[in-house]
Amino acid sequence: MKASSMSPGRGIMKAFHKTFASDSITPFQTRLCLARFSTSSSWRARSEKASSKSRPGKSKEKLIERDFFLSVLSASATKRDAKTYLSRFKPPTTPQPTVLPDSEKAISKIVGKDNYDAWRLNKTGVNLGSLYTPAKAIEESPVFAQQPVPQHLVSESGDPLHVALIKIRAPQSLNDDTLSGIGITLSQLVRLGLNSVVVVDCEDEDMSNGPDRTVQSWRETAAIQAERVAAAIERHNNAGARYIDTAIGISPCLHEVQSTVHVRGGVKVQFPTLLLKPLSKGAIPVIPPIAYTTETQKIVRVKPDDVVLALTREFSGITARTVKGTEPGKMVQSIVDDVKSRMVQTSLDRVIVLDPLGGIPAADRPDGAHVFINLEQEYEDIKKQLRVEKLKESDRKIHWALDRHSKNLELLQRALALLPPTSSAFLTTPEEAAVSAKATASKRVDLPGVSTRRQRNPLIHNLLTDKPVVSSSLPTARLNAGTSTTPRTTPSTFVKRGMPVSIIPNPRRTPWVHPRPGQKQITLKDPNIDFPRLLHLIEDSFNRPLNVEHYLARIENRIAGIIVAGEYEGGAILTWELPPTIPVPSQGTQEARTRMVPYLDKFAVLKRSQGAGGVADIVFKAMVRTCFPDGVCWRSRKDNPVNKWYFERAVGTWKLPGTNWTMFWTTKDVVRDGQMFNDYFAVCRDVQPSWANNKAVVD
Repeated sequence: MKASSMSPGRGIMKAFHKTFASDSITPFQTRLCLARFSTSSSWRARSEKASSKSRPGKSKEKLIERDFFLSVLSASATKRDAKTYLSRFKPPTTPQPTVLPDSEKAISKIVGKDNYDAWRLNKTGVNLGSLYTPAKAIEESPVFAQQPVPQHLVSESGDPLHVALIKIRAPQSLNDDTLSGIGITLSQLVRLGLNSVVVVDCEDEDMSNGPDRTVQSWRETAAIQAERVAAAIERHNNAGARYIDTAIGISPCLHEVQSTVHVRGGVKVQFPTLLLKPLSKGAIPVIPPIAYTTETQKIVRVKPDDVVLALTREFSGITARTVKGTEPGKMVQSIVDDVKSRMVQTSLDRVIVLDPLGGIPAADRPDGAHVFINLEQEYEDIKKQLRVEKLKESDRKIHWALDRHSKNLELLQRALALLPPTSSAFLTTPEEAAVSAKATASKRVDLPGVSTRRQRNPLIHNLLTDKPVVSSSLPTARLNAGTSTTPRTTPSTFVKRGMPVSIIPNPRRTPWVHPRPGQKQITLKDPNIDFPRLLHLIEDSFNRPLNVEHYLARIENRIAGIIVAGEYEGGAILTWELPPTIPVPSQGTQEARTRMVPYLDKFAVLKRSQGAGGVADIVFKAMVRTCFPDGVCWRSRKDNPVNKWYFERAVGTWKLPGTNWTMFWTTKDVVRDGQMFNDYFAVCRDVQPSWANNKAVVD
């Protein structure tokens, strides 16, 4: 008799293809989705079994399942993105505890005691021997208990619990449908390996923050809204949500180990177990901005941003530890015991702010928000810009909104300063976070023949790619066009600690203009340039050795400037090129100098940084918006795989006849200006390569 059931993997695959038979899904996208879904199916089954709430009907369950698949597939993750995600966010597993035999427990106890005695002897110089060791008769005395004594369990799982810290501002302004959509998104993040902790922020422009608003009234408002959020998540997350209002404490910072991290107001996580237990089971804690004083257990109101920072410190392991005792040995031991009591290892990967105001405003973007912020490079400039905009406005509401934007930016900057560089932050509207991936009628009328589109959820896309929904280096004109390759932008801002950007010379002090007669041009031997590292960057990126002597001779007195990202992780060398069509006697004239072509001679990113961290976007954006805002041109081999990336960022392209080159430019109206086009063409055709090897690459 044949078995009526099929293997889980085959069943999922069959259901997947049946569900999406009419959709255009690539095999790679299928593998990405199933790699995550199939490996976590057993974990979800356990969560569903443990859940006590009623389950939706089968038809609704299928729609939820389809929505989950579409959310993953619509993220447009590349092969490199998927590989990075799958390696970092491994499927959640339930660790199998190991029972230590009595002999091993005894050995462990002896070894631990010997280590402690050695440390004590080294620190104090006094060997106390077994003075504080329990007597053998006491140690071996029988234990009388009503229940079996629990075994000593040791977890074998070394994988950290990946966490996203999410702040929802002004939930009282959101309707139930929006909160339900957010609940769906957060449940999908859990299924993709990212557990969430939600902080509720009820502050808005109309809600008074003064003393006339009592703590009791504030507590009632915060509790009602936090419970609304928890109920919305509960309906969609298998493991549910937990409303927790007793985990946060506040103290005057006495009797605590001093930390290099500023602990503003003494807000801290007083009882981390209340958060870690539900988190480890897939539940989502929802926390109101309420704290208890550590001295008197009095309820006080705290700033939601301070709660977010306290949680950031807790999940990153940077916390002020309470010290017990006055003797050095006891103080150290109390800290060690406190650390050991935190058995769940966490990795805070995302800090997310859902604010009705949306992303950080930017006047040059089509949706009015920064797409990507490299804090190391842009934080101070954006803060200054917000202050300037505030001075220009007299409207009270605009003043309040700009203050809120500034606080959001400060919160993300302070949080990411506590986290490793791989962590990131995301700022978007609750409506965008609630977007479903289901195909819906498109409201756009500028796309002929297109009636439906998949709405891309920015949080799902960001988790799978660690990138913004659209690239920050795309030209704004292309974003406004709404082409199929560049989806309509959303009011979201992706934030990373990022890397500093060095531009030599500084365009703010020395604009990059055509060189004047007798003007000294910079060279690659400039003391501000680390030439060996720059050379390594070029050769590593192009995978070819450079003929240094030939190259330096070719660009002598032509260098417009150098862009370096981070520790030479990416960079660009830009030059002023004289069109070869200008006769030699006329090359020193003013007319010839004005015809010099701004040329991107080298654009390089280290192999280990390619496709990660936005290094290429950072360098390219600095080039086209700071160094050469009026336009620049460059060339690339016709078979270069990077050309797709170039095509998206260029205003125009041209395949040079009789060569293996494609010319790109960001200058406007090049084709209409016949002389400019011919100058660009001549420069890109005649620049001589400077590679040391004779590799079989047709230039």
